Amino acid sequence: MADTTEVVQIFRALSDETRVKIILMLNTRARSVGEIVDLFSVSQPTISRHLLVLKQSGLVVCKRRGQQVIYAINEDGFRDDLLGFLRSIECVKPMIGPAPAKKK
Repeated sequence: MADTTEVVQIFRALSDETRVKIILMLNTRARSVGEIVDLFSVSQPTISRHLLVLKQSGLVVCKRRGQQVIYAINEDGFRDDLLGFLRSIECVKPMIGPAPAKKK
């Protein structure tokens, strides 16, 4: 499980509606910054700031493909940090099941 600082950073990242929408969109597939911008009515610099917050929280990862930057969900960040925290809260354990085996 992540330490409390990491968990707070994750919840701060998810406290913005635009960032939650970006996460939901990236859950279907990885996308370039341009693709993400096209789906929102905000500027590219604003989307880039949102993506930076998500990246710093560990919820998304990015890689350069030519001139494009591609963003994707960081499955390890969700599983280890966010779900690890939720599993540590006794009242939600029955809802989310047992922790997955750690990768070696």
